[in-house]
Amino acid sequence: MSSQHERQRRVRIGVIGTGGMGGRHVRNLTNEVGAAQVVALSDVDTARMQEVAAACGAQHTFTDAHELINHPDVEAVLIAAPDRFHAALTRACIAAGKPVLCEKPLALSAAEAREIVDAEVAYGRRLVQVGLMREYDPAHLRVKQIMESGALGKVLAFRGVHINGGTLSWRTVEDVVTNSAVHDLHSARWLMGEEVVRVYASYVPYSLDRPDTARLLLIQLTFQSGAVGHIECNMEAGYGYEVDVKLTGETGSAETNALQSAVVRHANQRGQWIEQDWLQRFDAAYIHEARAWVNALLAGAPTGPSAWDGYVSMLVADACIASAKSGLPVDVEIPEMAGMYQRKEGFS
Repeated sequence: MSSQHERQRRVRIGVIGTGGMGGRHVRNLTNEVGAAQVVALSDVDTARMQEVAAACGAQHTFTDAHELINHPDVEAVLIAAPDRFHAALTRACIAAGKPVLCEKPLALSAAEAREIVDAEVAYGRRLVQVGLMREYDPAHLRVKQIMESGALGKVLAFRGVHINGGTLSWRTVEDVVTNSAVHDLHSARWLMGEEVVRVYASYVPYSLDRPDTARLLLIQLTFQSGAVGHIECNMEAGYGYEVDVKLTGETGSAETNALQSAVVRHANQRGQWIEQDWLQRFDAAYIHEARAWVNALLAGAPTGPSAWDGYVSMLVADACIASAKSGLPVDVEIPEMAGMYQRKEGFS
């Protein structure tokens, strides 16, 4: 009887933020994760929130996210609110003793992220997972598996390309690094299996009279082993959305192929369709992420990117911002990691 009860057990989840990202998470939890039940929503846009609630069957709606976090029907929280609210809401979840999946970035600075790590360590066990979901992208996973097999020898270099096609005009350097490049910085750490020790960032502003903006950002990385890396973030390429990585080893290389569409030859042309945004490119990754998170909640054994990963990613991000502004390389100093954040596939 107990095993049957466990099979029927569903985790009651509250989602903060019902916009494009939050709405996608709600749909995935409702339609793709049998062990999840979205019971509560929070958003300041009440009309949109009520529309999402009607679609997923959420019984509770709040304009105050803290009311959702502390509601007795909510067992776990997913945060998809704007970036500036992530840190405070995550700390509130820790204070309430509730597991939380927080969209990236975990915070807007490394100092703010460190406060979350300290709060979780003081609590005594992992509650936080960060939405650095490329760990769940099948294409990225295949590259990591190939390199970890040893077939291509020691990894010598990482290359990441992050192309945005839409009109995201006039984003500041800080925003580009913390909101976009933070994904690539975590991918570099995760795929290489080691930490970044130095960065050098340069960028092209939208116009010379707005040097605080970045239309295209280049980041050079140096890893602990002496391996090197290169990240290109183009905020407004004008043609579509692409994210790809390549790892170069001693005896070969492995890289992703983001374009999954058919190759069409017609009228003297050969081409493929390119995704319009990240929700299309990483559709499968978001589903796998949601399933893994809920399964981990049921098993009581946290997996996936941790608060520590979110913190270290922000340490590297802060160094990139400092480098971009100074025009000089910046060293990254990473403190000793608490034992609770050790992951079998992660950093020792």
